[in-house]
Amino acid sequence: MKEKSPSPRKKTGSLSPEGENLAKDAAREISSWAEDPNLFLTRLRTLPEQEWEGVFLSLIKSGSEEVYPLIQQLLGREEATDLALASSLGGWNVPEAGILLHRLASKSASKAVLKTIRRSIFRLKTQGIEVEGIGDSSPAVFRPPQAVPSEGHISPLDSAGTRFVWLVRPQLPQGVVVFHAVLSDMEGIVDFQSFMTSRKKYHQYLQEFREKVPWEIVEAAPDYCLGLISEAAETTQKKGRPFPEDFMETRELMGAPPQLPLKPLIYGFLNEEEWKGRSDLLDRSPSLFQLPYFEDWFLEEKEVEKYLGLLKEASESPLVLSAYQKEARFLDIYRQAVSELFDPGRKSLYRRRLEEMAYFLWKIGKESEAQLSLVTALNMEMEGGVLSTHPFLLELVKRTLADRLQEEAEKKAKEKDLLIKT
Repeated sequence: MKEKSPSPRKKTGSLSPEGENLAKDAAREISSWAEDPNLFLTRLRTLPEQEWEGVFLSLIKSGSEEVYPLIQQLLGREEATDLALASSLGGWNVPEAGILLHRLASKSASKAVLKTIRRSIFRLKTQGIEVEGIGDSSPAVFRPPQAVPSEGHISPLDSAGTRFVWLVRPQLPQGVVVFHAVLSDMEGIVDFQSFMTSRKKYHQYLQEFREKVPWEIVEAAPDYCLGLISEAAETTQKKGRPFPEDFMETRELMGAPPQLPLKPLIYGFLNEEEWKGRSDLLDRSPSLFQLPYFEDWFLEEKEVEKYLGLLKEASESPLVLSAYQKEARFLDIYRQAVSELFDPGRKSLYRRRLEEMAYFLWKIGKESEAQLSLVTALNMEMEGGVLSTHPFLLELVKRTLADRLQEEAEKKAKEKDLLIKT
């Protein structure tokens, strides 16, 4: 029998279809992956190591400004990654490649990695890039202080669409400027403060703040936080409300805002088209109210007065109705409330709130709840009708009315007790 010739070994740097898909995803999601490189590494490790260099080369060729911070966070984590990085950086003909190679050399003790770094430095030099060799000794040269990375943090949204947002920008020669905003998706910038401090003291301040509030605070891309502030500024202007004085005085220090509208951060982790098709999960959306982050979500008291009256009429009707008939009447009232209270604009508002909550849940490790929140958001514009009322909105109406009825019952009970005592 004729012997089969061995399959040719895949050349280092070439990509399989899976590798090409990862490279495309990385170019698209690079902002969120630069914030949390573990997401990128998890995907990278599903590929053979000989393909890793090709993925990094594809990222470099994308020309994204986020390539540098992403690579910087990957340096020195493991030898296999360092080898791929060291080799691919030799093909990036910019001074930043030399800086990254020197930083990698300071983090790695691997002889193989250091050898690859020297080879890449040589390649850069042949392309006219000025890079010192890693073994070079030269007199001390004054170097200006380097800016530390920006930071961003956000809180979850409350039932009124209000949240806390923090943006931290480096302030040379030292320290940082902290911008602390209270933002409402309905009213815009509710409050705004800025102050200069050290990064260490900012983290102490944030930790003290965390200890005072009943919910978590999560990291978010700094430019996204700036985008949230910019969105709120637009809302403030449309509402004709004055801007906080501190906001006007320090606006330029925050930097150039990203282009609006923002794409919610959750889409850096979950694919929109994939989860939009998971309408099978939609019936579970009312379970979100069991989470502490949703338990205070209610509608405004004044907007449900009409439906509260209808419920009372149905309960006190002189007509003899079976339990089933009465429940059906209640359900009709709930559906009427959803239909009248949630026009397309308000549904869009709740979609965005749930997208933002999906990111928050993802960041605190509640991935299945984040997926459910996203499915709930993506199906928010579903057509209304007798049998197609959005389950999340239906539950929101029901729990609001139930809460109002309970409040009234407790108030009447207290009044009755006072009459008895007097």
